[in-house]
Amino acid sequence: MRYYFARRQKSAFTIIEVLVSVVLISIVALGAVKLQQESRNMALYLSDRSKSELSNTLFLGKEVMRYHKDEKDAYSLLSKTFKISDDQSRDILKKSKRNIFISDSIALSDETLPIELNEIMLKGEYSSRFIHFKIQ
Repeated sequence: MRYYFARRQKSAFTIIEVLVSVVLISIVALGAVKLQQESRNMALYLSDRSKSELSNTLFLGKEVMRYHKDEKDAYSLLSKTFKISDDQSRDILKKSKRNIFISDSIALSDETLPIELNEIMLKGEYSSRFIHFKIQ
């Protein structure tokens, strides 16, 4: 009878094998959560950056060349060209402010082109640089 019980043992996982598998699954899960968090942060950064770049275009009209070393809001620049009667739009444009820096005229290597170039630097949460072309 002893022989019968000895042969009847079932093969099963040991506690160490179970613990190792739980640890491995936990490491993989933590890696996936961290990767998801980094992806979310990058998506938020890109969204904020694109909104900033879109609002920077409001500062690229002809009148911006007058405001070297000034802080201006988008409403003060656009109100001379457009009639903005909506209070909510006006408030949003007034909150969008940038420090404006205009470089001296950039010399071109080809003097035959009648073009004046200036670099416009907009300082804000996300700073940007633009080139302003003027045909003489």
